[in-house]
Amino acid sequence: MDRRHRIIRGVFLVASLTVAGCADIRETKITPTGAPTDFAIDVTILTGSAAKGLSAAHARQGKLTLLADGSLHADSGESLDFDTRSAPTRWLYREQVEGVWQMARREGWLDPAASDPDVWPGMVVPKNDELVYLLWFHADGTDWWFVRRCKVAEPPDPHAVALVRGLCELAWEADRGPDRTLPHRYDFGPDPYAGFTKAPPYTPSRAGSP
Repeated sequence: MDRRHRIIRGVFLVASLTVAGCADIRETKITPTGAPTDFAIDVTILTGSAAKGLSAAHARQGKLTLLADGSLHADSGESLDFDTRSAPTRWLYREQVEGVWQMARREGWLDPAASDPDVWPGMVVPKNDELVYLLWFHADGTDWWFVRRCKVAEPPDPHAVALVRGLCELAWEADRGPDRTLPHRYDFGPDPYAGFTKAPPYTPSRAGSP
């Protein structure tokens, strides 16, 4: 190999190393923006005896569970607790799951270091005048949870309320009106049987006909 070829080869090698150094993936920092594929949330709302019958969706005893497959489970009732798994209400699109992830991040729930590991949610019992939120999260193979208590006469944690109401909205859990216990009257018009008498008579199809 003559001197000219050695110089050309050396220049090419230096240029290649320079380009490779600029594109070294070990130096590339990627900031994740989307929800992990195993992202899940489990919310339990517990109410004391003085908090029963509240009309707000986020103040009724119940469960809201978003699983990693996008299924959203929701129900309300005094028999529901931390160990309950409600029936599926709907399946969320991936964009909606991403929205829940961003909402949880915005409200400050995605930091495992700030969780309450010394309190096991399954052992929490609300006092008579308490409303309790048990917020369980799972992402990237890690579980963490929070316990938020408040008196019925005091405003609850606004970050907990924002997350719970967001899930309630997705699960079609609405606030109840003050007239929810009153009977509802349906108006069928002056003749409630008109829809039956005016319908065409039933004619059985002949044998062999479609």
